[in-house]
Amino acid sequence: MIFTAARRRSMTIRAAILRGFLALVMLVILLSGSLSYIELRQALQAEIAQNLGNSAESLLERIDVFFFERLEDLREWHRLELLQDIQVGDVDKRLARLLSDLKAGHGDVYSALYCTNMEGRIVAASDPGLIGKIRFPGSSLRVPKQTENSPVEMERTTANAPEGNGHLVLRTPVPNAFGAGDLGYLYAALNWNVVQRFLQDGVAGSERTALLLGEGDQIIAAAGPLSATAQTRLLKLPRWYDTSGKTLTRKHSGEILGVRSLLVGAASSTGFQHFQGFGWHMLVVEPTSVAFAPIVRLSWAILGGLLFSLIVAGWLAMRLSARLARPIGKLTEFARNFRQAQSMSMPTVDTNISEVAELNRAFSEMVQALERSQEQLVRASKLAVVGEMAAIMAHEVRTPLGILKSSAQMLERRKDLSAQDRELTGFIVTETDRLNRLVTTLLESTSPRPPLFQDHDLHEIISHVLALIKSKVEKGGLNLEQRFNADPSIVSCDREQMIQVFLNLVINAVQHVPDGGHILLTTQNEGVGISVRIEDNGPGISKQDQQRIFDPFFTQRKGGIGLGLTIVQQIVQAHGGRIEVSKSMLGGACFTVYMNETLKGESV
Repeated sequence: MIFTAARRRSMTIRAAILRGFLALVMLVILLSGSLSYIELRQALQAEIAQNLGNSAESLLERIDVFFFERLEDLREWHRLELLQDIQVGDVDKRLARLLSDLKAGHGDVYSALYCTNMEGRIVAASDPGLIGKIRFPGSSLRVPKQTENSPVEMERTTANAPEGNGHLVLRTPVPNAFGAGDLGYLYAALNWNVVQRFLQDGVAGSERTALLLGEGDQIIAAAGPLSATAQTRLLKLPRWYDTSGKTLTRKHSGEILGVRSLLVGAASSTGFQHFQGFGWHMLVVEPTSVAFAPIVRLSWAILGGLLFSLIVAGWLAMRLSARLARPIGKLTEFARNFRQAQSMSMPTVDTNISEVAELNRAFSEMVQALERSQEQLVRASKLAVVGEMAAIMAHEVRTPLGILKSSAQMLERRKDLSAQDRELTGFIVTETDRLNRLVTTLLESTSPRPPLFQDHDLHEIISHVLALIKSKVEKGGLNLEQRFNADPSIVSCDREQMIQVFLNLVINAVQHVPDGGHILLTTQNEGVGISVRIEDNGPGISKQDQQRIFDPFFTQRKGGIGLGLTIVQQIVQAHGGRIEVSKSMLGGACFTVYMNETLKGESV
């Protein structure tokens, strides 16, 4: 039941950590993923739209160059000497051969080249089938920046034109080289498929559509997936471009072309050299469903990354929560067992989490403090018994002891007392004195005198103690070594009581070491305090006896009463210190006294 309750509490902690960790990870991933998606979408849109605008500008520039070259062709041809044969009807066909050669020399740029007289009759042509037909003027298109001596006009043909309806034809007058006026006109019917190929080459290998807009935003050429829709519907597009002529890139509704939305790159004609262009516009469009396909794939990748991150985060959260909850559960279980006296050993908590480790240390210190309190309570109970017994002995024993001692002393004064009797009376006096000292020791152990604190040099106190036992040390041939490492060594204490402490500890070591033994006294600073170690190479103290060494009436020495170390511990604790016993590096016992250090002039 106890373990189940502890586990239930630990599971609650695990659940809270797991939920919080997963929520945090999901929030971070969603925010970072959303921001990344938005930023990438905007960057991709700007990049694609800019690329569309560059493509539109490049295509329109290529078309402007194409028409510039055609205009230059007519300005150059209309003054050829052979064109004067118009006035004789090209009887020897030299002009027709010239037009055929010019057409062949330009590939498929021109669908037909022919000349008419002033009455509009075709007198020479690259296509013999056109000779003799009448060429009526069509609807003229503006050709900017003309010169008086070389005007070139462009017109869109009608249904009765020799080329048929919807063709673009360049026309320029042929001047009379031998008189005033003009002999007729030179016509160049352009092959519109060349312009169409420009658009097809510009969007080849992509899902883009190129739209060439003429006057009134009418589509005059298109290439790409949406070109069929544009040509079938005879669309007149809204103004998706800037009339100032600079390139534009933007997102636009694509309902007019049968799609939801489009990325549009637009460019206005700026002409080429002295040719200012026809004022046409070029649009290169791409459906956003195609343009943003990488973003859609990225969104799926982000979603997959989110799911993977959640799985990893969940695994990590479970591991982390388990590492947090397990030691807490152990501590909880230990606390319950400790309260019910079922377990007294601290659980082993293996964790790298500083807070949990600190909690475990605090818990361990609390348990140690409780154990010390319990030990002190037991010791206080024993001392209470000793005090009661001492009071009874002081009352019941001292009076007869005094009578015995007085009687023995009176007997010693008799002159007729034999030597044997005198020796017996001496024994009585000696033993009564010893019994009196025993009673006094018992009384001191139960009600020690409060210490009188003053600043003293601890090294001087220890040196005084060593001087007191110098004779015993020399008698036993002992090696008494001292190492005074503490600096400063001033403490606030009761000098007489501290002499009693160290005298008891050193005498205890002297009594337990063999002849020629080794005793080592060491002082050193311990943080804000001073420690004094008394070590020997005697038989030592077993671990079982170390737990009882300060108990009243516990002794390992024959003839001892077991109160010396009890009094030593009481004096040290009254000074705010503590005393510990352990195994010495010399092989025997080691008593360590920890004293709080204060500078001279201060008090503890």
